[in-house]
Amino acid sequence: MTDNCATFNRLIPHLNKNLGFLCIDLPGHGYSSRLPPGMFYHMSNHVILIHYLAKYFQWSKVSLMGHSMGGIASYIYSMVYPENIDFVICIDGAKPMIRKNVNIHMAKAISKFLKYDELSSGNKEPPSYTIDNIKEKISKPNNNSVLHEYSHILMERNIAPSKLHPGKYYFTRDPRIKTGELLNFPQDELTQYAQNITCPIFIAKARGGSYYEVKENFYEVLDVLKRSSKDCDFHYVDGSHHVHLNNPDAIGKLIKEFIRRHNIEDRSIGGIKDDIIVNDNKTSLNI
Repeated sequence: MTDNCATFNRLIPHLNKNLGFLCIDLPGHGYSSRLPPGMFYHMSNHVILIHYLAKYFQWSKVSLMGHSMGGIASYIYSMVYPENIDFVICIDGAKPMIRKNVNIHMAKAISKFLKYDELSSGNKEPPSYTIDNIKEKISKPNNNSVLHEYSHILMERNIAPSKLHPGKYYFTRDPRIKTGELLNFPQDELTQYAQNITCPIFIAKARGGSYYEVKENFYEVLDVLKRSSKDCDFHYVDGSHHVHLNNPDAIGKLIKEFIRRHNIEDRSIGGIKDDIIVNDNKTSLNI
């Protein structure tokens, strides 16, 4: 689970060869559809999506791997449906973050949503940029998280050629996803609910990343997971928020060993459906 599934392009070749990986662009990202006009992107949408996919593919058990927002969605699903999970992998994103002054944040989020909803509902083309400008916009967030040399990997499913400005490109993602969350779980509830996660859980915390909240909140929940989980495999890894993209070898070894220990479920029931149509007509961008 992630916003743009190409983020795993460099990591998966380092993982277990006897296991298949289904990567997903979350709604509003990559090649996935947008939500209808007027709809807000809640984290609960992603949890519903996981549950929908599990039922659609008839998977009795689900193994989840997510980065950042995808890691948080995977964590919440494990917290809500612990009986459905055999193991979960969270890369620099696990427990939902706690915001202070929720009322002020909520008011700002609603204002941003109305602005972006109007933009996404219209027929006006988004602002366009040169390829170099786009690479900078992808690389710079989260303290220059994505190395410039790998920024093109996240571009393929994320941009389209401008019809108004030849030679330039615009971002195809839904601008409403920039609104952020409206509400969050209270910390005491997250600490309590962490007891539900009894499945093996792998958590990687990038040393060059951020906690995006009071860091004590994270460690309070981690302490509960170390007691509740059959195998709470926590690691600090050298690198930025996108360590799995920049340095997949280092984190890949850790994840591979975790999967080797816990890939024990019978996966003969369910599977990829024949009626899934893969769009092979996406134009490859010269980037």
